[in-house]
Amino acid sequence: MALSRIENQKKKKHGKRKTIILIISAVLLVLAGSGAAYGYYLTKKLENVTSHAQKKLSRGNKSDLRAEQVDPVKDDFSILFMGIDKRKNEPSRSDALVFATFNHSTNKVHMVSIPRDSKVQIIDPTHTRNYGISKITHAHAYGDANNNQGADYTIATVENLFQVPVDYYVQVDFDAFIKIINALGGVEMNVPVKLRTQNSKDKTGKDAIVLKPGKQLLNGEQALSLVRNRKSPGSGGDFGRGKRQMAMIEAIVKKSAKLSSVTKYSNVIDSLDKNFETNLTFGQLLSLRKYAGSLSEIKSLQLKGTDDMSTGIYYYALDDNYLNKVRSELKEQLNYKSIAGSSSESTSDGSSSSSSTTDDSGLATDSSGTSNQ
Repeated sequence: MALSRIENQKKKKHGKRKTIILIISAVLLVLAGSGAAYGYYLTKKLENVTSHAQKKLSRGNKSDLRAEQVDPVKDDFSILFMGIDKRKNEPSRSDALVFATFNHSTNKVHMVSIPRDSKVQIIDPTHTRNYGISKITHAHAYGDANNNQGADYTIATVENLFQVPVDYYVQVDFDAFIKIINALGGVEMNVPVKLRTQNSKDKTGKDAIVLKPGKQLLNGEQALSLVRNRKSPGSGGDFGRGKRQMAMIEAIVKKSAKLSSVTKYSNVIDSLDKNFETNLTFGQLLSLRKYAGSLSEIKSLQLKGTDDMSTGIYYYALDDNYLNKVRSELKEQLNYKSIAGSSSESTSDGSSSSSSTTDDSGLATDSSGTSNQ
């Protein structure tokens, strides 16, 4: 019974996090092509937004798993998309993680969604502390508490998990999702059945979002409710929600491509201003425009695993065999071979040989209640 309750709390927001980060990544790629559509004005505007978002990682411009810095204009490369849950007086956690690889010869994009409760070895890129085994969401919290290095810790942890380099990252605030949908003027979607969903502040009752079945134009709040719902009668559970999420991504890409005015494109760009950070330069961001046309054909992977309550704290224990398959696929997609002396070696579950530790920092301590969100 306890596991069921915890699992339900965990799953309540999982679809929201996964979907938002996929949609934002799609919109970013579409924005990369906006300058080509409307020339100097939007190109300059996007350049300004990107400059506000610039943040250098403590490691510098190159992953430690690379012999040389990669150039996304000509090299196969990777981006880690992070959706961040910002709270007052608390270190921020990464509530959505999607690792994307880009291959120039095939023009393909592969995306791996990493469940926030995945049980992994947390890596401190400064090599000053061993955090042991914990949920991958905690990597950002530990780093954020250590001189605002949340992205650095998360990237190092993901590199250890997949044994491939994370070349670039994009970190986004969840509030951007609703702003993006509204800036697009809404998106047209087919609602399969009547859906009743909590709103973006997780409020129910009179504040819940109710969608009637049929094809309709959805605003930001409504679009969010459509891709979150899995419990309403006839919603199809996780499978139905997954189908709606992919349909939403395609709808956003199509709507973005058909924007008919500079003003609308400008509003979409504005919706991202100060809501994301990245180590991609403006020129590198523009290089992503070649992938925008193939977004609806993204190969999406979801790490497999099982529920683990062996320590009294809920974890998602990753399936070793499937994880190894994903690693192999990512290496092939990146045409990557480990460099001598790199720190990419890990055990089959993505952890190092260090023993498991309890989350004792106060940043990431879980209970059977709301901390598993």
